[in-house]
Amino acid sequence: MSALQEQLAYLEASSSFYAERLRGVRKHVRTAADLPRAPFTTKDELREGQRLDPPFGPHLCAPRDRLVRMHVTSGTTGDPVAVGFTERDHQANSAVGGEAFRVAGVRSDDVMAHCLNYALYAGGIADHMALEASGATVVPVGTGQSRQLLDLIPRLGITGIFGTLSFPAYLAGRAREAGLDPAGLGVRRIVTAGEPGAGLAAVRSEIERAWDGSVADTFGMSDVWSTMGGECGKGEGLHLTVLDHAVLELVDPDSGDPVELEDGASGELVWTHLRREASPLLRYRSSDLGRVWTAACPCGRTSPRIRIDGRRDDMLRVQAVNVYPQAIGAVLAEEPGLGRHCVVADGDPVVPPLRVYAEAPPQVDLARVTERLHATLRARFEVTRLEPGSLPVAEHKTRIVHRTARGDQLPDAVETLRRSTGQ
Repeated sequence: MSALQEQLAYLEASSSFYAERLRGVRKHVRTAADLPRAPFTTKDELREGQRLDPPFGPHLCAPRDRLVRMHVTSGTTGDPVAVGFTERDHQANSAVGGEAFRVAGVRSDDVMAHCLNYALYAGGIADHMALEASGATVVPVGTGQSRQLLDLIPRLGITGIFGTLSFPAYLAGRAREAGLDPAGLGVRRIVTAGEPGAGLAAVRSEIERAWDGSVADTFGMSDVWSTMGGECGKGEGLHLTVLDHAVLELVDPDSGDPVELEDGASGELVWTHLRREASPLLRYRSSDLGRVWTAACPCGRTSPRIRIDGRRDDMLRVQAVNVYPQAIGAVLAEEPGLGRHCVVADGDPVVPPLRVYAEAPPQVDLARVTERLHATLRARFEVTRLEPGSLPVAEHKTRIVHRTARGDQLPDAVETLRRSTGQ
């Protein structure tokens, strides 16, 4: 029996939620190609199940006395979802994550400062354990310790930082305020999570210059595996390290129809766990929209690679045109001279134009940038110049999209400019 068949038999035997979904279906699902015979699972269904049967809902498959830890998802687009882990689940999570960190360049002689929040979600302690599984030495810093971390980097021989893409840019600013040159502190490796790099390409370049080190991204989901992909730096996308522990499908984000998993294909990512005991997922619609590469990478690895291009729930609907914030970032990343940017969406529904505020020197032709955005994304844009360094970089995630109708606070530089121009 294959790992997929074993997992489906386990789901059917262990959970009323999955037993109902797999009735009459399981015997027909022998390979990943057969998975479309089974229904999707959505986060809204998990939330509803947990509301009726707290804390885990009817899709929990392991006895509660076998759970060694629970996490919750971030809850950025709704109520958090509780996720249980058995000891075996934790071991698998650490192994999958450890390999992803190795792909991202982490080595056994690295001393990595873990700078994500040690809170309820899996990016804290679970990723700490995965970093240890990579072979590195881990310093559990968390957040809110920036000044102390600057003292500890040379003292402890810290060679790497793990955090959001915004954090090392923020930390470099604190270093300069303290009269320190970030490039002289000895950090050679920065590994990021939680903020896909395409939308913050200018921040990434800024980080590499400031620290004189390399930046590599990772990918994970609290409710699937906390880290399950790493960027090698040689080819497009991030290598998946989860093939023994999950099946990936692509589907059309609107219709849900299967999209063939081939080189260059794009769609919504759908995950089915393998060898997961406590809170397994069956055909879980992630809302992540991305691209997949299946051809061998220049680095020599043959594992599939993914790139997240946006999320269904981040979509901006602008007069019948769907615009994803990361698609805006991808266009701006190709424009030399542009720095960081933010997007302001006025009205609910959004009233065009989408206003993009970009750090840029005076010689950059923003009219040409506006035309490229319109030609690529088919919506109306207005691009306004900000002085380089005007936009803040947060210690945690940096907000890119601000929806005024929902009361989002604008960066000071943008607020001042809008008042002065009557926008």
